[in-house]
Amino acid sequence: MATTAAEVKSPPSDALWVCVSAHQLEIQELGKLAVMEQNKKHHWELTFNTVYEAWKMTLAANYGNLFLLHLTALKNGVLVNYQAVVWVQAEGYCGPEPKTLVSFKELVL
Repeated sequence: MATTAAEVKSPPSDALWVCVSAHQLEIQELGKLAVMEQNKKHHWELTFNTVYEAWKMTLAANYGNLFLLHLTALKNGVLVNYQAVVWVQAEGYCGPEPKTLVSFKELVL
């Protein structure tokens, strides 16, 4: 069963993560990107629902930011909780993609 932001407030234990509003358009777009990339990489058929918690970590030397997202997506008609980490590269950084899915896993609450 999926949860909501009102039910879960579990910041990462690492002090470098800063809570950001999950309602920002950029954060919701990163959640959609995470689900889309996971579907593409593993031939899944998840349907993005919403990001309900988000944290940001600024990386050193203008590498950009990491975003840790708690989101829900439909899997076989059931809302499931997932955690995704997306790297958003700084403008001018010459990495493989401007936004890269670093990890994606089901959250067991």
